[in-house]
Amino acid sequence: MTELAAAVRPEASAPPVSPPARRITRRRWRDSRLLVGVLLVLVSVVVGARLFATADSSRQWVVARGDLPAGHVVVAGDLGTVSARLDGTTSGRYYPGARVGDLTGATLARPVNAGEFVSGGDFAGRDRPATRLVPVIVKAGRLPALESGDHVDIYVFQAGAAAAGGTPAGTSGGDATGTNGTNGTAAPAVGAGAETLALHDVEFVEMEKLASGDRSITLRVPIDGAIGAVAASQSERVDVVKLERDASGGVGASGPTTTAGFGR
Repeated sequence: MTELAAAVRPEASAPPVSPPARRITRRRWRDSRLLVGVLLVLVSVVVGARLFATADSSRQWVVARGDLPAGHVVVAGDLGTVSARLDGTTSGRYYPGARVGDLTGATLARPVNAGEFVSGGDFAGRDRPATRLVPVIVKAGRLPALESGDHVDIYVFQAGAAAAGGTPAGTSGGDATGTNGTNGTAAPAVGAGAETLALHDVEFVEMEKLASGDRSITLRVPIDGAIGAVAASQSERVDVVKLERDASGGVGASGPTTTAGFGR
């Protein structure tokens, strides 16, 4: 029985055959994927260096901190600097930040807006005459709309004065109706006074409203006109005329220095 049982036992299955071992091959430099990866790294480095160099090329430039009118004499707080990158042609027109201190005391030849880059053409020559800032009191209603940098003529009224070079107020030259025979306009009353040109083509700087309702305007005037501005402020009446420049930048002749007035 034992032999029979041994005879009928099924034979055990043979163990699986192991696959042949594969050696790990060393990656060669000629592998295209490796070459593409190295190329991408090199391109990234070059582009990054280029961008860094471009960003680093920005410089400091002089700009106006606020609106500055023509004729303004620059003080330390008027100018500041900003960082910007300008091309070669543009950068030659403007002042670098390192020169901001050199511009103190210079006179502007044109208005400069807040944040605007400052160029050499914005300034008047060194031979520009010195000026003074003088306040003048003007009664309410006798002041036109003005902005900093506008130029004006200043007239003062002198009661009882007669117009120079013309027919004195209340003398012959009018008809029986009290009109002027030359143009039909009403002749000034006796003792009405005259308007006298005190200042011509001076710069308006700023205005302050007084408690009385009058206005105090600050004018930039030549040194020899400062005393005239002070005297105008103390007169009985000041009239302000805004000047409009023509295509060539002129304001024309000042006209008569004295003309008949019509009262206060």
